[in-house]
Amino acid sequence: MATLESIAKDLNLSTATVSRALRGARGVNKATRTRVEVAAERLGYVKLRRQEMSKDIAILVPSKSHSDMHELARRHMIAISDEIAKRGWRLQPVFMSGDHQDFEAVLDGRGEQFGNSGRPADGCLVIGQLPSAEDDPHAVQKRLAERFDGNVVMICRHDVLHGISGVSQMNYVGGTQAVRLLLDAGHRRIGWVGSLGSRDSAEERLGGVLTQVIRTPGASLDCQIWLDDTKLLPTTYMVELFAEALPRNRADWPTAWVCSTDWLAAKFIIWARGQGANVPADMSVVAFDNTRVSEELAETIITSVVFPYEQIARKAVELLGSLMDSPTADSIVWTLPPRVRVGETVGQRK
Repeated sequence: MATLESIAKDLNLSTATVSRALRGARGVNKATRTRVEVAAERLGYVKLRRQEMSKDIAILVPSKSHSDMHELARRHMIAISDEIAKRGWRLQPVFMSGDHQDFEAVLDGRGEQFGNSGRPADGCLVIGQLPSAEDDPHAVQKRLAERFDGNVVMICRHDVLHGISGVSQMNYVGGTQAVRLLLDAGHRRIGWVGSLGSRDSAEERLGGVLTQVIRTPGASLDCQIWLDDTKLLPTTYMVELFAEALPRNRADWPTAWVCSTDWLAAKFIIWARGQGANVPADMSVVAFDNTRVSEELAETIITSVVFPYEQIARKAVELLGSLMDSPTADSIVWTLPPRVRVGETVGQRK
């Protein structure tokens, strides 16, 4: 019996192109589609109904291995694996260290065909950010969308302008929620500690912070500090950095701080204690993400803006299924709002 590979070899086409043509998907011109259909009939290819086929799903993970995954990525993976299993699909994690060489391997081989089915991947999920090229920042998104016929869903992000759907966390809304909590506690002088390692998300959160500050009479964002949290941040470095950024007189420091990740918040709280400041008696701190490792590091329950990561992951699988069942559908964005988890790091302004 003919296979996609034998048809592709007969026509000197890629397996992915043959698959797209037989599925009626985007990206195949009429002449090529006709050639493929004629060859499939000539070679005796039997096309299974889509609902009878188990789907192969690639998932791109920004880490070297499963054991190296960030806590939030692991939470995504658990929820995704459960949803994939419920649908009877096959999941193939592709671990990438974040450089272009790894991603090229996905586009040129591992992302096209894997597992025991011998069929091209039906769709792709993406955890984290995609690498970008200096000459064209969106080249990766365009190639990924083309490779998988637009059946690509990013988790917590999207790029609909370049064919990438996504279930997006509402970072901007989270920023407004964080500041509103501090304003309600009587704080008006706000400080910001941002992550260079996840700058896109951090800047979206900062946008919400700034908007809420501007809308509130008497409120101000007095200080912005950005840290590269992809590297180790020893206490001595934190001391030097904050000494340069903050006034000498502690009375002139912001009384409340928003940190773009709770790991940065944990490091900030440790630094503050070293300066003789008490959190929340002397300064309040709000962060994002609610990871266990950060609270263990800070030895306190950090007040955090929490995104529904498990629900986002499940919705990403649902959205991917919808795209695969509607080959001509445009890219789509779904959003899920965050909530504030009140901890022990916000106090009333004295």
